[in-house]
Amino acid sequence: MVGFEGDKLSHEVTIETMQEEPLEITEVSSDVDEKITYELKTVEKDKKYTLEVKNRSTDEGFIRGNITLKTSSKKKPLISLPLYIKLQKELVVKPEALAFGTIDTGAAGALEKRLTKKVMVKKNRGEDLTIKKIEPSADWIMTETVTNREGKQYRVVITLDKDKLPKGPFEEKVEIKTNSQKEPLVVTLKGDIK
Repeated sequence: MVGFEGDKLSHEVTIETMQEEPLEITEVSSDVDEKITYELKTVEKDKKYTLEVKNRSTDEGFIRGNITLKTSSKKKPLISLPLYIKLQKELVVKPEALAFGTIDTGAAGALEKRLTKKVMVKKNRGEDLTIKKIEPSADWIMTETVTNREGKQYRVVITLDKDKLPKGPFEEKVEIKTNSQKEPLVVTLKGDIK
């Protein structure tokens, strides 16, 4: 099951025997009971059942596990059903951290290329996305917004100004303010200037 942070998801699985012997499901268990609920219903006695699975947690992240059904079948006394639930954010920035590594400002070559990195800001559903403001934490960090898909996806180009770079290790951030949430998206920048 795949959805978004805050969603209550539901999925139904049908279990039916094709054998002549009756099938009774005697027990249902899971290794992620604290994260899901499930309900077994008899559709046709000793023949067909449905199992409805719902997520308890609506927080962003993954739920992985198994649901085990104990049955009266001699051929299949245990049925293991793999479970995968992904709840993603509606608004994402990827990557959330940029590593510039060690930058030698005295070296010739592709310094300009090493000073520029990109992140993607994407709205997965809901109203159109507008980037209201981008605020770097230092004056030597420059940004440019490029539209990929108007209202849905933008690329933010982050460039370190080679003429203003301070020497030594740095950990800075770029805050991206949008119309979609009160808290800004934050991109962390790390590196070391030689």
